[in-house]
Amino acid sequence: MKSFKQFLKQEIIFTSAIALIAFILFKTVFSNLYLPIFWIMLLVIATLTALVHYSILRSSNKESTGFTAKFMAFSGAKMMIYLAFITIYAFMFPEKAKAFLISFFILYLLYSSFGVVLIVKQIKNRH
Repeated sequence: MKSFKQFLKQEIIFTSAIALIAFILFKTVFSNLYLPIFWIMLLVIATLTALVHYSILRSSNKESTGFTAKFMAFSGAKMMIYLAFITIYAFMFPEKAKAFLISFFILYLLYSSFGVVLIVKQIKNRH
C-alpha cells in the first residue's frame, strides 16, 4: 500500500517533531510537569493512529459503502483503548493524573488532527 507507506513516513516525521519539541519544553519551561511515561504515551498514540489509519485505508479500498460506519467503529475502538490507558494510569498514580491528562489531551488533539487531515486528503485523491 503506497498511501500507507507515505502516511508512515509523514507520521515518523510528525512524531519526531513532537518528541523534539516535548524534550525541549520538558527540559526548560515545563520541567515540573515532566512524566517519564510521556514517551510511552507518545508511542501508544502514534502506534494506534497508524493502526487505525491502515485499517481505514484497507476498508476504503474494499468498498465505498459503509466507510463512515467503519471509520466510526475504528475511532470508537481507539477511544476505548485510550480511555482504558488513561483510567489505569490515573488510578495508579492519582498525584500525577493532572499532568498526565494534559499531556495526553494535547497528544490526542495533535494526532487526531493529523490523522483526519491525511485520511481526507487520501480519499479525495482517489475520487
